[in-house]
Amino acid sequence: MSFSDKTPDLNTDVEQVAVDTNEQEDQDEVFKSHAEGENYRTVSWYSSFALMFKVLFSVGVLSIPGVFAYVGALPGALLVIGWGLFNTYQAFILGAFRLRHPGMHGLQDMAYIVGGAWYRELVGVLYVIGYTLVTGSGLIGTAVAFNALSEHGACTVWFSFVALVISTAVAAFPKFGQIGIVAWVGVTLLYIAVLILTIAVGVQDRPFLAPEGVTDYGYQVVASGTTFITGMSACLIIFVSSSGTSAFIPIIAEMKNPKEYKKPITAAMGLLNVTYLVVSLVVYRYCGIYIASPALGSAGTLIKKLTYGIGLPGLLVSAILCQHLAAKYFFVRILRGTEHLQKKTKTHWITWLGSVVLIGVLSFVIAEAIPFFSTLIGLVGALAYAPMAIIVPMTLWLYDFGHYRKGILWQKALWAFHVLFIFIGLFMTVGGAYSMIQSIIDAYATGSVDRAFSCADK
Repeated sequence: MSFSDKTPDLNTDVEQVAVDTNEQEDQDEVFKSHAEGENYRTVSWYSSFALMFKVLFSVGVLSIPGVFAYVGALPGALLVIGWGLFNTYQAFILGAFRLRHPGMHGLQDMAYIVGGAWYRELVGVLYVIGYTLVTGSGLIGTAVAFNALSEHGACTVWFSFVALVISTAVAAFPKFGQIGIVAWVGVTLLYIAVLILTIAVGVQDRPFLAPEGVTDYGYQVVASGTTFITGMSACLIIFVSSSGTSAFIPIIAEMKNPKEYKKPITAAMGLLNVTYLVVSLVVYRYCGIYIASPALGSAGTLIKKLTYGIGLPGLLVSAILCQHLAAKYFFVRILRGTEHLQKKTKTHWITWLGSVVLIGVLSFVIAEAIPFFSTLIGLVGALAYAPMAIIVPMTLWLYDFGHYRKGILWQKALWAFHVLFIFIGLFMTVGGAYSMIQSIIDAYATGSVDRAFSCADK
């Protein structure tokens, strides 16, 4: 035997190690790339960008300009920048935690590692509440668009029901990879609609909604007379517009390479926050307090029909994605670890379609029971997103880096920063819930909302 016959093949050994590593990583994931049945891991990083961006881009861009009137341009801009940076940071916390602890499908799995079963169940409930409410807000936005295009051609409840049927039909596709093209369409069309609105309000002579003879449109650098309720409402609505980062985790779980999570998060959060800031400042500058809710109706009847016509699919896609996310929670929770998760069995389809329909019905009922756009968004922020986007990510970081409390000065400061934001999250939850509930009570008391399941034009 020659010396070369006895020499180990280093290239073969390296390749075998790589194969073994990839197989181990695949086994750690919720959805297995090579399991018998459907491969759910089909989402590229750029498709995951579209999904992440679209989950967030709808609610915020249509509601932030109006709440600038509560606080003024400067505080509003600072809130957009501050919450945008914080929500980007906590999105990276979630991605990094998932990388350090393989097998995570959602925020509830992460909570289980940190706090056990009770924490998992609590976060799971908040997750379902949050994305069910956002689905409802998407149905409201779509109904408003139908009203604008048809000049209130039917009862608003019927328009919401039509939105529900379409949303449920598309959300029922079981893989993110299958609805990725829908996300791209929604992102593109809604972005175009928002750009048209921004340009239109900048070139119009006066705000369309301003009464005749009014020359002071209410624009203020710093608003006067801001109360706790109006200030908290503005803070919550701006916060929630970029805080739905818990949706990123299930999306990452279906990426071809989950390790690439930083690319879509960076692209999505960067574009999102720049767009929010520019659009909100321009619309508020030229419309002042005379901003429609949602904001697409702020530039006159023609532009309203044009922007809603173009942006309608984007509004609907937001409902589709959030309905899919909430349904996927139940689907994975029930079938995880069984052959039915990826194999198209009868149990698979009953569980999946039942979850989609359940979330759709709940979101429709909630949307019609609380038929005002901005208040519903604020309620989402207080009850679900403040805990999920502030408190939970901070506890995840402290779980992995709790030893920083006894480290050097900068480590202690970093530890204190995360502890401080737990208390800020608690304040946002309690104070925000109080503010939103009071706003709902006031709205019904003043008659600004007719009743639940109202047919009124919105």
